[in-house]
Order: sequence, then structure tokens, then C-alpha cells
Amino acid sequence: MKKILNIVSFMLVAMMFASTAAFAATVPTDIAGTSCEEAVKTLTEAGAITGDTDGKFHPEDKLTRAQACIIIVKTIDPVASLVNGTATQSSGKTGFTDLKGYSWASGYIAYAVEHGIVKGYPDGTFKPGVNVSTNEMLTMVLRAAGYTEDKIGTVWPNDYITKAKEVGILKGIDESYPENATKGMASQMTFNQMKELRAMAPTITPDPQGTEKDKPSSIPSTSGMKFVTGSFDDNLNTFGGKTISGNIEIYTYGAKKDYSKDMKLSDKEDAYRKDTVYKFKDVKTPAWYLVENDKITKMILPVDTGFSGNVYGVVNGTIKVSSQDKEAITGFETLTATKAITWFGKKGLAVPTFTPGDGQLYELYTSNGEVRNVATTDGANGKMFKELTTGRSWTAVTEYGDSVITISSGFIPVKRNASIYIWDDSNKEYRAGSLSSIRAGKEVRAYDVSDDDSNEADVVIVK
Repeated sequence: MKKILNIVSFMLVAMMFASTAAFAATVPTDIAGTSCEEAVKTLTEAGAITGDTDGKFHPEDKLTRAQACIIIVKTIDPVASLVNGTATQSSGKTGFTDLKGYSWASGYIAYAVEHGIVKGYPDGTFKPGVNVSTNEMLTMVLRAAGYTEDKIGTVWPNDYITKAKEVGILKGIDESYPENATKGMASQMTFNQMKELRAMAPTITPDPQGTEKDKPSSIPSTSGMKFVTGSFDDNLNTFGGKTISGNIEIYTYGAKKDYSKDMKLSDKEDAYRKDTVYKFKDVKTPAWYLVENDKITKMILPVDTGFSGNVYGVVNGTIKVSSQDKEAITGFETLTATKAITWFGKKGLAVPTFTPGDGQLYELYTSNGEVRNVATTDGANGKMFKELTTGRSWTAVTEYGDSVITISSGFIPVKRNASIYIWDDSNKEYRAGSLSSIRAGKEVRAYDVSDDDSNEADVVIVK
């Protein structure tokens, strides 16, 4: 169907790589003439590293395991929510027992572990403050760039050193390098593989939206499925205490009142829709689910269930669909917590006119997944929904660094787990972005949507 498009309050850690992001940042003063000058300058401008509080880089200082994770992950530059989570969903948890005091690095460590860049120790620790060896650093860069054991060899560190030389990671580094990596060496290794690392940023593909166009191509098999009533946790990692697979398939079907272990499911394809798990945060519901390898991989859920509360997102368009009762209703195609989700409105809902590319954030008040009200900062249901940019319009960025946007009228602190959206003018739609999307010369609209007594941006929209 055709779319109708319509300072800083948290601690700034005073060490290299500790800030959430730093773009249009000042290049450290002590790298001129050093062998790593080009690498440090390039990575600083890309937001992957910062200097220390004295304005210097100290390239001969040693690097910790936590800092190594940060420089590599920031160079990859994945969508911000994959590292720091969002205002409504936390990032992945590592389970390491020794990350207290490392909240500034935990998201980067979790990302690096999840993507096989680095590993913890058998005793359940990560040892974030331990100096990383040069061989460990080159190994991390190799893994981050997509080189697996079958391409490298099984003998560590010899095979890894050989591969690092082969692909150019050790270019510009003395062969008699020290045991522990310095900040300058780490920057040079990362810079040498920067193109390959950037190519490893995960591509975010929209989840099925639960619209007419996303009806399954076949009836979902219920073979091996169990009937249960349970609750999704607030991070959507579990249902009824059972772990949810990252590739879970979600289907919606029928009314909640009809769900039972003896219910008969329809044999008609158009009775089902494919949907996304992100609509079911904190929801308790009956469900059919399939467990494979101790994880839930498929679920069939009632149509009339879903998240209840305030949802904040950008709207890419609206669609007209039929409800379970064959009545015409409106669907809102949104990015919410950086995830593509279509929410369905109640019958007769007043639908505002959406202007493509205006940078407006909307509050959707939902009950059991059904939109009951749509509002801007005017008429909002939530206690806190405030625009931080001036004039309720696009505002030019003069500088961005250390999680603070500088505009002509002042400063806007940005939360580490802020949702970032970019207006893609060529495709006339919003897409999820990363913190590096914010930089001098761009225009932004920034919003505070959390009732936490801090005047920081939870959402930043960029063009």
C-alpha cells in the first residue's frame, strides 16, 4: 500500500577513549612529527579517540583492555543503540564481575565480546584496567576486521603476527615492538585497517512491520511449539525466563481471549502477520513458542497485545489497514528506540499531518500495543517531553565533542544511550544513526523524553 509520507550532567572520564564521542575535536598538541601523527589526526577527526584533559595525546603511554575495545568499536562506528542501548532498552550485558566503575566502557566491551573481537577470562572477569599487549591488540584488530581462525591459523601469537603483517596492520610499527601496546601503536594499527573496520559496521535491516504487506508466505508451523503464558522482560532478552534468540520470528494471530492450549489455529495464511518483538516490552501474554538450542526462536502472539505506555519516535509514514474486526485503521511506520516498528491506531484515531524531514519527534500513547493518542510536545501524555533545540526547528551544530552539542544559543548535553536518527533526503525517510552522525555543519533537533531530572537529550535527529 502507498505510504502517506507525510556543563554535562554525567561524569566525563578523564582518559583517552573514555568519552562517548568527540567529533570536530581538537587534534592533540603532542603528535606533530611523530610516526603516528596521521593515524591520530584521522581517528580524532573520525571521533574514535580523544586527547587527555591537558590537550595532549601521550602516544607513549600504555593502553588498557577497556580503552582498546573503545578505539576499535568507535572506529567501526556501529549504530549507537548497538553499543549503548537506548533510553528504553539497555545494551548487551557481559556478565563480567569486574566492570564496576567502568560504565563508560561497558557498552563497548559488550559489543567487542559479542562480535568476537575480544574474550574474557575463565574466572568470569574481563580485567578492563590491565594493559593490553601488542600481540593482543593486533589480534583484536584482526578479529574486528573479520579475520577468523580459518583465515589466520591456530597458533597464537605467531599465526596472528604473520597475518597482521600480511594485511598491513603492522605498517609503520617497528618490528621490535614492546610487549605492551602504546596508545600511538594502537592508533596506528587501527588506522592501518580503518577501511576494513568501517566495513564491519552491522547493517540494520528493518524488522517485519506487521502490516498487510508482511503477511507470511506460508502458514507458520506449530510443530514442536508449546503453549505458555509469560512476560517479556524490559530488555526483551527473555520471555517467561527463557532466553529469546536474536533472530526470533514473531507472528501475530487472533485475539488474546481465544488463546488456550486447546485452541485451533487457522489454516489460512492471511490470518497471520509477521511482526517485531520490539512491540512487546514488559508485556504479559499467552503465546505459542518454539525452543531450539535452549532459546525461543519462534512465537505466535495475540494481535490485541503489546506495549502499554508512551512511545517516542520519528514517523516515516502511515498506512491504512483492516483491523481484526475488518474495520479501517491507521498504521504508523516509525523508528522507535532505533527499531523499525509499525504501531496501529484505535478506530477513529485523529491522525496528524506528518511533514517529511521536519525533524519532529512524536509521542505515541499506546495501550496493549494500540495507539490511543499522537502528540508533539504539545498535548503529550508523558511528564517529560521537551525539545532542547531552539525555535522547534532545525538548529545548526557549531561543534560536537565530549557528548555535548554546541549551538549558537548554548550547549545541549547528549546521553550516552541517546537514540540517533538521520533524515535521508534521497530516500525521503529517517534511518537509525550513530553518535558520529552529529558533527559541525549538520543541523539537529534534540529532545528530552525521560523523567530523570536531567536536562539531556535522549533523542537527537540529524540532517
